[in-house]
Amino acid sequence: MKKIAAILLLILFVFNSVGYRLYISYVKDKEDMAFTATLDRGNYTDDELITVKVPINLPYQTNWKNFERIDGEITMPNGEVYKYVKRKIYNDTMILLCIQHDVKTRLEQKANDFFGKTNDLPGNETNKKADALKQIISDYEAVANTHASFVNSLQLTEFNLDKEDFLPAHFIPLHGQPPDMVA
Repeated sequence: MKKIAAILLLILFVFNSVGYRLYISYVKDKEDMAFTATLDRGNYTDDELITVKVPINLPYQTNWKNFERIDGEITMPNGEVYKYVKRKIYNDTMILLCIQHDVKTRLEQKANDFFGKTNDLPGNETNKKADALKQIISDYEAVANTHASFVNSLQLTEFNLDKEDFLPAHFIPLHGQPPDMVA
C-alpha cells in the first residue's frame, strides 16, 4: 500500500512540475497556429494593425513596392504579444505591421500567475518570505549601486582626459626593453 501511495504521489509531483508546463505550451502552440491561419486568410482589418519602423543599414538595398506576409512575434516589456503580419523595406527603414495577439497575452499572464503562485515566487500577495528577502537584498543593492555609480564615474573621467592632462600611474607607458622570453 505504501508503494502505491508513493508512486501516486511521485506521479502527481511530476505532473505538477512538468505536466502543467507541457499542457500550457501545447495550448499556446495550438492557439498560435489558429491565429496564424486567420492571419493567412486575411481575417483582420487595417485598423487593427500597428506600424513599427526599424532602421536598417544594408548596402545596395532596394525599395519594395508592396508589403509581404511574414510570420513572427514580439513580446513587449508589459507582457503584450504582437504578431507580425506584413513587412516592407523603404529607404533605410523596415516597416512592420503587427496585430495584438490577445489570447496568447492572456495565456502567458495566466501561466506566469500560476507558476508564480505554485513556486512561491516574488510578486504574490501572500509571499511573506519573499518580502523579507527583498528587504535584505534591497539594502545590498543600494550599496552595490553606489559602488557601481562610483566606478562608472571614474571610467567616464578616465576616458574624457586630454593628452596634456595628468594621467594616473597605471596609464603612464613604461619606456624600455621588454623582458626576454625564457624558453
